[in-house]
Amino acid sequence: MYRIHYASESRRGGTVSEQTNDREAAPLRARARTRAALLDAAGRLFLDAGTTAVPIDEICREAGFTRGAFYSNFRSVEDVFFALYESKTRDLLDGIGAELGSPTSTSVPEVADELLHAIPADRQWYALRAMFALKATTDPVLAETMRAHAEAFRERMTPLIAAAAERTGATLHPDAEEATRIVIAAHVGAVLQGPLVRDAERLRRDTLIAAFRGVLIDGAVRAAPPSDASPSRHTPSKES
Repeated sequence: MYRIHYASESRRGGTVSEQTNDREAAPLRARARTRAALLDAAGRLFLDAGTTAVPIDEICREAGFTRGAFYSNFRSVEDVFFALYESKTRDLLDGIGAELGSPTSTSVPEVADELLHAIPADRQWYALRAMFALKATTDPVLAETMRAHAEAFRERMTPLIAAAAERTGATLHPDAEEATRIVIAAHVGAVLQGPLVRDAERLRRDTLIAAFRGVLIDGAVRAAPPSDASPSRHTPSKES
């Protein structure tokens, strides 16, 4: 009878060891949620203010936490700044190629459409990234961090770009790494320019087509019609 009763209790609440582990993990989960909420709040405030010079009290108020909660996770707004950059970059890297599937493109416009699915276009993140880049001009530590992340992004994208070039029957110029940097730079510019045009997705697509064509040589690259006339998974809307 005792054993039956004990097994029933185990099914309802887990073993003593499991319950102990859960109690020990609970504060860590709570701290992780607090940290994430503070980062999200800081990101919103940085964007709204157009600067990272945001008081700690404002971040706490936006997140709904006390200064004590802030200082248990960060030492300063600069710490938040670095942590936000790390977090957003990690999310971006994790998202690359998540929806790409098995690419079958053989023309430049088709490649552009597949890359649009492979490269996330979080405009808020790119706006923050531009803010980080501006700060990096006077902050060597941030500059080095951004260079490392830019290379990690490039490393993740290079196989996709190289495989796409191979499917078109072309060669990347000057090499796969530099060609990928060029395509990425063009895409970043298009995303940042997006709010200033009526059809941001069309701009992204046309920019990727132009950038990809620009790094292809020595191949029988198929001629492609303008993006608004070419068949694709993304059909740009007409400007009003």
